[in-house]
Amino acid sequence: MKGITSLMATAVVLLMLTAPALAQYAPWPAQMPPEPAWGENYNGAWQPASWWWTNQPQWVQQNHPEWWGDYDADRVWHPADWWWENQPAWTQLHHPEWWGDFFQGIWYPASWWWQYQPAWTLANHPEWWGYRDNGVWYPASWWWLHKRQWMLANHPDWWGDEYQGTWYPASWWWQNNPVWVQETHPDWWGDYDNGRWYPADWWWAHRPDYAREYHPDWWGDFDQHHVWHVDTWWHQNDPTWMAQHHPDWKGDVDDQKQWRDLNWWAAKQPQVAAARHPDWRQPLQQSIERQHVEQQHAVENQHDAQTQMIGRQHTEQFQAIGRQNQAQRQTLEQQHTQQMTALERGQQHAAAPGQQPQHQPEQPGPQAQHQPMRPVPAEEQQQVQARQHEQQVEALQRQHQQQVQALAQRQMQQEQAAARQHMQQQQELERTQAAREQAVESRHTQQLQALAHPNPNPPPRRMAPPPKPQFHGNPVPQHPAQAPREGGGAAPHGGGQQKHR
Repeated sequence: MKGITSLMATAVVLLMLTAPALAQYAPWPAQMPPEPAWGENYNGAWQPASWWWTNQPQWVQQNHPEWWGDYDADRVWHPADWWWENQPAWTQLHHPEWWGDFFQGIWYPASWWWQYQPAWTLANHPEWWGYRDNGVWYPASWWWLHKRQWMLANHPDWWGDEYQGTWYPASWWWQNNPVWVQETHPDWWGDYDNGRWYPADWWWAHRPDYAREYHPDWWGDFDQHHVWHVDTWWHQNDPTWMAQHHPDWKGDVDDQKQWRDLNWWAAKQPQVAAARHPDWRQPLQQSIERQHVEQQHAVENQHDAQTQMIGRQHTEQFQAIGRQNQAQRQTLEQQHTQQMTALERGQQHAAAPGQQPQHQPEQPGPQAQHQPMRPVPAEEQQQVQARQHEQQVEALQRQHQQQVQALAQRQMQQEQAAARQHMQQQQELERTQAAREQAVESRHTQQLQALAHPNPNPPPRRMAPPPKPQFHGNPVPQHPAQAPREGGGAAPHGGGQQKHR
């Protein structure tokens, strides 16, 4: 898996940025730490994550969401590092939730970075949400699955939601359904940088001036460890400090007794906020207008980012098809050379002095059974052998030519299919963009109408479930009935075992 050295430009840039920045942090151990190897025991034998995903994918989804990976076109499961190193554009498009970075040409997951370079990780990737359990760092998806109440109580700023039983972070949702996020979770603040969506804490850590100028509604502050938290976190963890230092952070509790700031009320229930707090009317309208501009900007940026990623993914497909064709062509050439060499050796062996001729004369008919056999002259034997050899060479040449032509035909068909897929994706992206732009304008109109008619008790709105993701990796292959897990299928504490490669 690590023998593949051809990395896309994105990976190279990440490597160039990462390595020098690490010099100011903790030194590496004398021996480079290995990658974490995900897996667990089954019937007394340790099995890697690829075995579990191949044989018991449902169990993995229910117990180890942190074992990141996907299936390729041949339904072979590969871990996240393989995808980031071989198809980074496809990975960024389909799996932005696979957090990690490159170091010395190898991609490592967030758990590895948190274990060996926690200070660097905290400073450079605050958006890699997670925490340690029994000494092992796990991402937010694991905490949501195994210790949800702790996560909700201590980290309301780990934004995300479930889709088909699996929790995904806000970056994944923004990638797939930005309009649904704006309607359902307007407090999932973030923006795009170089085609990738980052939450507000990343912006305040890396580009605070930009966040301050272009996103004044991102209310939050840094704690004593210089970690930035949103206003809901401060209200939940230190409301006294928040009231003293940020009296302008106005808010109220919703129907679920959860505190929400004024900007959330402007997006979700402006008529309720205006009825409860008449003095909020002007700030609510200002917030609606600012959010409208930001939402237009976000939808445009998301469209531009996906257009670029689809283009890079298309390039990756053509490169992969070319590499596969080249490897198959080399295999054909090797086979042809071996066959020709074996044929020539056979011919030389047959032509050597004292060897019996390969050509056997025809058996005499009944009328000639009692006639003496006439020996075949040596010159005639050589001519027969030469004709046989020539025919065999011609047959091998025809076979090789047919194989090469079939291989070229398959490559052309694969490239044509990839081009059609790319065109379909572009067309679908444009249709989706038009619908999203219309949805943003429609919601803006509804918000202004609601603000104009204050109502403390509006009829409840039925929240629509999230639509199907636009990009969601490859489907899990169909598997036969699975054998029960050792120990009855109970999830081990700490999320299973991790070995090292």
